[in-house]
Amino acid sequence: MKNCYLIYFCMAVGILLFSACKQNEVSPDNKPNVRALRTNETQTVKNSTDFAFNVFHKLNEIQPADKNQFISPFSIAMAVAMTYNGANTTTKDGIKKALSMQGLTDEEQNSAFQSIAAYLNGIDKTVTFSPANSIWYKKDLTPQTNFVEANQKYFDAEVRGLDLIKDKEGSKNTINNWVKNKTNGKIDRIIENISDDQVMFLINAIYFKGTWAYKFDKNKTQEDDFYLENGSTVRKEFMRGNATVGVYTDADKVLIDLPYGNKQFTMTLIMPNSNKSIESLLKQLTSENFANWLAKSDTTTIDIKLPKFKFEGNYIKQEFNTVLANLGMGEAFSDYADFSNLLVGFTKGDLKINEVAHKTFVQVDETGTEAAAVTSIGMVETTSSIPRIWTVNRPFIYIIREKSSGAILFIGKVMNPTIEKYQ
Repeated sequence: MKNCYLIYFCMAVGILLFSACKQNEVSPDNKPNVRALRTNETQTVKNSTDFAFNVFHKLNEIQPADKNQFISPFSIAMAVAMTYNGANTTTKDGIKKALSMQGLTDEEQNSAFQSIAAYLNGIDKTVTFSPANSIWYKKDLTPQTNFVEANQKYFDAEVRGLDLIKDKEGSKNTINNWVKNKTNGKIDRIIENISDDQVMFLINAIYFKGTWAYKFDKNKTQEDDFYLENGSTVRKEFMRGNATVGVYTDADKVLIDLPYGNKQFTMTLIMPNSNKSIESLLKQLTSENFANWLAKSDTTTIDIKLPKFKFEGNYIKQEFNTVLANLGMGEAFSDYADFSNLLVGFTKGDLKINEVAHKTFVQVDETGTEAAAVTSIGMVETTSSIPRIWTVNRPFIYIIREKSSGAILFIGKVMNPTIEKYQ
């Protein structure tokens, strides 16, 4: 991992006095389609926000501090929530703790995921938010009826049997083709190998595409310096434009809320001040603090300078196994796991999670942002005062979210915007 580059909040923004791009108003036929959230939806969004920051922090704890990161906590939560529907007893309790979903019944949790996904998909006509779920099982086994019905009803999951043992290559290609299709070709595979003891894969895919509310002029894009934490610099193309954004500043940081489309979806950039580090900022990054910073932000028109970037993240199995285990669902990975609600004929200790694979893609350019994520959970049988000019040219954190619900779709950090792939 020492030579790997992760991009979890992969974006460097700068704001330089420059009045270039025409500011766009929300078109009359694209007014935000928002409504008051129901009680279970509000609780689920709050819990999911806690989960997002918890996952981000746990991942940063096990990764080198100078590496980029980019993940989708929303995708991870959806895949884990489907798996939850097959768990039982203390294994189920551990998954609920990891998801921060205490206080909700199973039906409330499932229905909230369903309605939030539908809600996010209809808020902005110019933003594509497309989640998809699937469950692939060893065809000579029989999934429990309640498990299948819950995931089909609430997660619209495609459930299909495959010959995971005799036709490993064909099964792998079938699953990966589904992934490629659901992510608009941005992620072409999630399954690399199928082991002899594999019985099921539970997969979530997300595709996001948003156009900026305030357009960047491609003719104004120029190379400039991005300053790394070690004192060196790299050259990167920076976009330039004029935008009305939310800005919050204090002694430690600058927050800029840059909108897409009808301004409900945004990319929130958080950059530490020049005398601070990303590590010091991470210590402050909680759901409560984040909400407070947004509440205190002021709307102002600024000139902005933002680096273009593209990144592919590929997180190996052990990384998210460790992250989720550290969040409280360690039993689900052990020989003591209880997934007796998953497959007919299996009891406590027969099944466990053996891998959590996560892949991401993000591209930011003058048009907007395109992002995708896939999470696969593999099951096996057990063997046992606001300045007018800003430049975001140092490492920073960024979050793609929907404002009315508070749902966080993606979160990451940019340590070096020239790195485009995690290896």
